[in-house]
Amino acid sequence: MGEELPPRVRQQLVRVQQTRDSLQYVTALLLQVKQQLAETKNAQEQISGLTEKSVIYQASGPLLFKTTKTKATNSLKEQIEALELRVKSLEKQETQLRKQYDTLQDTLRGMLGQPGPTPAG
Repeated sequence: MGEELPPRVRQQLVRVQQTRDSLQYVTALLLQVKQQLAETKNAQEQISGLTEKSVIYQASGPLLFKTTKTKATNSLKEQIEALELRVKSLEKQETQLRKQYDTLQDTLRGMLGQPGPTPAG
């Protein structure tokens, strides 16, 4: 029990932990961005039912500004495009980190002489 891990195994364990932490961060961020995207799409739906003469206020920091339906619609469209791009980027990053994490874990298991997960099929 007082046995110390070899430096190579310790380094691999640190890499596994760092990758796991990065994966958790990216996954949480992805969920947050997806939530923002859903809220923005909902706002866009709400505005679509309004007339051009409707009074619309748009937040900018801690302030609200009166705006037109056209300006608000364009602003929401830009936000949606940016958020969708961010979602794609985060999904790609999450996939890469998940593969890296699985590979690092398999390598660590091999170093420790533990069998890896059995492939399903």
